[in-house]
Amino acid sequence: MRLEGRKALVTGASRGIGKAISIEFAREGAEVAVTARTLEALRETRDEVESLGRTCHAMAWDVRDVGSVRERLEEAREALDGLDIVVNNAGVHHLPDAQGTEEDWDYVMDTNVKAVWFITEEAARVMLPDGGAIVNIGSDYGFRGGNSIYGVSKWGVRGMTRGLAQNWAGRGVRINGIGPGPVATEMSNWHQGDSLARPGLPLGRLTTPEEVARVAVFLASEDASAVIGEMIVLNSGNS
Repeated sequence: MRLEGRKALVTGASRGIGKAISIEFAREGAEVAVTARTLEALRETRDEVESLGRTCHAMAWDVRDVGSVRERLEEAREALDGLDIVVNNAGVHHLPDAQGTEEDWDYVMDTNVKAVWFITEEAARVMLPDGGAIVNIGSDYGFRGGNSIYGVSKWGVRGMTRGLAQNWAGRGVRINGIGPGPVATEMSNWHQGDSLARPGLPLGRLTTPEEVARVAVFLASEDASAVIGEMIVLNSGNS
């Protein structure tokens, strides 16, 4: 198991990609702390992680509250007796166009960019002196751009991942990211039981959360020991 003995925090872990990452980390040997805005939303994730024989510490946390970052990270570290992996997965979508109010802008940017920045910086400090790995979940919009608040926010995630990685690599903290495209989640208007088929995509189907999770395991593990500041795209060949 590639994450045996590791201690990981996954934000936005109640469903979709975050839930899949939490479960895959547990399968690979990690103890896991998970967050969502309510504890009830984390029930299924916690039950599945614990069914694999791993500790799962659930925390109610709206990541927009950056004033609580240090407290929440310390809570995770104490609950797991360490913290050497953090996955910034919590994120929100918005209308797929340029429309939106100032309130919409703040909601998306505070969740998708501001929170990721502060959690990444503080998590890196918590990981010293032993080091660790941080994985930021962005989007292929970080490469394609877009005329939406969401697209701008994910461009920001890609930029900060690359920039902060350069700052922390020499101190043993590796920062990388994943840029999913159309994934089989509610965000892509996919629901349990729906077909994965999407004829308009070169692969012909949506990417699954489990496929994203396996890349997260790679980036969090020693297999990626020399990977610094990269954003790996999983988007079924979408361009």
